Amino acid sequence: MINPGELRHKIQFLEYKTTKDEEGIQKKEWVPIEPISEYWASRYNLHGREYFVAQQAQSKATVKFKTRYIKDITTDMRIKHGEEVFNIVYIDNIKGLNREMEFLCELVDQ
Repeated sequence: MINPGELRHKIQFLEYKTTKDEEGIQKKEWVPIEPISEYWASRYNLHGREYFVAQQAQSKATVKFKTRYIKDITTDMRIKHGEEVFNIVYIDNIKGLNREMEFLCELVDQ
């Protein structure tokens, strides 16, 4: 079970969608998912064995976020934490109980 005191970081899940600007021109951009745009999470930098295992899987995962269960999140989305944006490399529904989730992520080069 997640300790609520550890969920002290606000994050946003972003999806790549087609939107229209003021002039009606369509463009693709990363926008927050709806209906809730911010979630509370814990953030851990991968190090030691976790980092080594992530590297073995040919992943550049460097950060792990942990949240309560959120339906319909996929690896096609991104996580925004402060000014940093991360690609979601792997999602784990802990023990398959739909109570908590872990996201292994890599920083997006901007």
